[in-house]
Amino acid sequence: MRPTLAKARRGFTLIELLLAITVIVILSSLSFGLFKAARNGNNKSKALGEIQALSMACENYKKLYGDYPCGRNGLAAASDDTKFGNDLLDQVMGRKVLYSKTVSAAGEKSVELVRFDDVRLPGGSTRIQKPLLSVGIVTSNNDKALGSADWTSSTAATFFQDPWGNAYGYRYRILPSAGTPIQSATTGLFAAGYKDWQAPGFLIVSCGSKYAEPATPESSPASNEYWDTSSTMTKTGLIPTTYSDETSDQGPFRADNVVNWGN
Repeated sequence: MRPTLAKARRGFTLIELLLAITVIVILSSLSFGLFKAARNGNNKSKALGEIQALSMACENYKKLYGDYPCGRNGLAAASDDTKFGNDLLDQVMGRKVLYSKTVSAAGEKSVELVRFDDVRLPGGSTRIQKPLLSVGIVTSNNDKALGSADWTSSTAATFFQDPWGNAYGYRYRILPSAGTPIQSATTGLFAAGYKDWQAPGFLIVSCGSKYAEPATPESSPASNEYWDTSSTMTKTGLIPTTYSDETSDQGPFRADNVVNWGN
């Protein structure tokens, strides 16, 4: 008599399938976490390199025009990241330059931020724009609009972007209104706004990977994602000892920032 045929091999049970799916999900999560960490590490290294390039451009700017890129004449708010970012790009890319002139019999000087082809500058309207940073070294929000003829349009490049796609924050002195002396000949005091920045150098900041999502799509992170606005950090760049990374999605996330000096 022939032996009975073995029973057909049964399939996977529901529990086995669920266990397999769970293992796959866990492994996928771990892989994504490792990928994200590696990507953020690469982005941080890239940001440090870009900040170094911007810093060198600022140093060269000072050699040419006597000071680092300044905030525009009469800039009202020290926490206005957008305008500071605009002014940094305009000056580093040669769109605007510092122009100094004597405004009193005592020899007091005023400093203005003017177009590169301002008639008061040597060469006047025929003056050539002189970028201090090559296009592409640091990405802008529109690299195709960095020329001398297209920077005043609504589609022009207006700020430098970090590897996470956010604007680099910048801080330095704010120029007083045109015609106002930078420093008094009698008291030696500097003008309001100009004197408020208390550090000897400028500060360039990326808010890093841990930034709060902006309330408005396509807008830059809020000021408090770069700076502790409740302290003098916006004037000195120094981090208060009480300031640390926060868990709230409202930030600020200063502990994750990438900066151009050792804070």
